Amino acid sequence: MPSRETTTTRRAFLASSAIGFATVLAGCVEPGGALTMAPVGTDEEIGAEATLSLESDRDSETLALLEDAHTDGEATVDGERPPFRPDRPLEFRSAVFEVSWAAVDERTETGYVVTATIGSEDVGEPEIAFEDLPAVDRSALAALPERVAAHEDRDEPALGAVFEYDRDGADLEGSALVPDPEYEVIEVEGEPVGIRSRETETTVHTYRYELEEVASSTAEYGTQLRHRSVALDSLTDDERELVEEAIEDGRAVVSRDDDAFVSVGERLLEEEPIYEDEYTGEWLIEYEGALYWTELDALRTRQLVEQLGEEGE
Repeated sequence: MPSRETTTTRRAFLASSAIGFATVLAGCVEPGGALTMAPVGTDEEIGAEATLSLESDRDSETLALLEDAHTDGEATVDGERPPFRPDRPLEFRSAVFEVSWAAVDERTETGYVVTATIGSEDVGEPEIAFEDLPAVDRSALAALPERVAAHEDRDEPALGAVFEYDRDGADLEGSALVPDPEYEVIEVEGEPVGIRSRETETTVHTYRYELEEVASSTAEYGTQLRHRSVALDSLTDDERELVEEAIEDGRAVVSRDDDAFVSVGERLLEEEPIYEDEYTGEWLIEYEGALYWTELDALRTRQLVEQLGEEGE
């Protein structure tokens, strides 16, 4: 099988990982990296490739947070980790914004977790039916009946299911299972289920988000980036084959330490990427008179990963 595998959907590729590559190339050579090139003929297209955009139906909570930050100058949200960590400017309200965030406070919250042991003959006789538990417990363990019903092979070892109680919304004083369980075995779908509870401590941070407008539109942002285009010329035959495969098919995936991929990557890394992390870099590339938004994913190509690590420092 050839060492390079192609696909036509750049957006799908951006969501790929090393695991994704392994799936795509199962049974073939070990993938070492990928070159993705999307044509961008206008400033609007450049800006669209260079920014994030959110969907109202999928990102409603993030959009609400950004709306507050836009209206009030800043907004705060609590969580164990930042709920939104964009790696590039955001298209929002028809403009382009840099999003910054910082942890401004933290606290420790106590919560509870219940582990339900399903399918074991050693749990004992049920002491209460699931339906007779207090509402707070039925809510926290709402998925348990389905899990028990799905556990059809009674000869298999016991299956543990973990359920976390909602620290913010649950009336834990009414619980029969946390913090100290009144019952060790409950009946679910006619089956005995062992119950154990434990206390957890979680550090919750307060994050402050702020927006700074950097362009009035994606087209204007694309105009700003146009001057950062990098010419890719004087290529060898193998390098040209790689680049044209990436252009024609959307991306070219290579085996580990592919010579053409390494040399093209080194050429690109002579110029500062527009965006980068320890494995990937993105550039606006000019090739044979046309512009392409280009991503180099070094994946397992050691030489390029080392250089990207240096770029990111």
